[in-house]
Amino acid sequence: MKKAMVWGALLLSGLLAGCGAKHGPEPISHGMTPAQVQKKVLARIHNWRSISEDITEVAYRPHATRQVFHVRLLSQLNPASFRLDVTPSAGRPYQVIDNGLNTIVYQTGDKHYSVLTAEPASWTEFRVLGTNLPGIIAKSQAVGVTVKAHEVVLRMMSPVAPGITAKTTLWFDLSTNTPLRWEATWQGGSLQETPSHVVVNPSIPASAFTFNPPAGVKPEVALTAQGTELDLARSQVSFPIVLPPSSSMLVLNEVNVGNQGSARVVLLTYQTESGQPVVITESKATTFKPPAGMSMVTETVGLMTVKVGTLPSGGEMAAFTLNKTLIVVEGPTNVVDSLVNGWGNASPSSP
Repeated sequence: MKKAMVWGALLLSGLLAGCGAKHGPEPISHGMTPAQVQKKVLARIHNWRSISEDITEVAYRPHATRQVFHVRLLSQLNPASFRLDVTPSAGRPYQVIDNGLNTIVYQTGDKHYSVLTAEPASWTEFRVLGTNLPGIIAKSQAVGVTVKAHEVVLRMMSPVAPGITAKTTLWFDLSTNTPLRWEATWQGGSLQETPSHVVVNPSIPASAFTFNPPAGVKPEVALTAQGTELDLARSQVSFPIVLPPSSSMLVLNEVNVGNQGSARVVLLTYQTESGQPVVITESKATTFKPPAGMSMVTETVGLMTVKVGTLPSGGEMAAFTLNKTLIVVEGPTNVVDSLVNGWGNASPSSP
């Protein structure tokens, strides 16, 4: 289970040498098609082997307020390694260090750190604008472009996670041959990334990808990626996090903790075996208010009272309370119905 992806990118103050073609950067001019500009941009960054940068990420998720992350990223291709020092706007900072063999996760203040054999997919987003960027651009479909004097704005359809293709926009500096900003929007949310202090192809010492635990901090037994992300989330909320029935066969792609008003919210992003996204939002709220303009009916499913409605974009939303946690599920109708039926034997409580 190795490697996923992440969103990180670049801004420079005049340092980047060797990012273009051998005899100078590929020319980009007005009148070129989006596909032509995509090819020229890729030519300017094809030789990225390592990157050091800071990233500010703003994430928007359904039914939750925005989250802001400040990230320090080091990444290299050979040997494949990366380091993330993440400071979220809410919650404690944490580190993710991958040396190509395993992944270390440590949250500031914990008495243990986790050793994984696979990296959770949600950490990939912090690396998208690092050494991952050439590969993402190569796999994207260019759909629009704006060429300015010293900047290109390239609009694409890009694979951002297994089974998820997003509308993406890359702002690219033609003077430094580095990205200025990256935005991605898909059914499950959106991301905005702004990089700074970027250095392309620095020499990164191997010690940068070694974790030195604080005094008294011990390793845990190797955990699954899902288990570690959930542990980080559980430490930030005061309510039980409820998981889907094991029979659902959903794959957890991402765990996020944020605020909805003054309340803490956990957002669990899953996908089905066929790659369809399913979003589960959980909180300590005692009542549920449907989104504006959405009509919902109340049903009894097993021992639960459930509010159910059709989403404007298709699919279904269901809301109910289980184990003192308010659960809101969004996804394909058949998947949501199956999940609700699977939870139906739990103790009821009206949303």
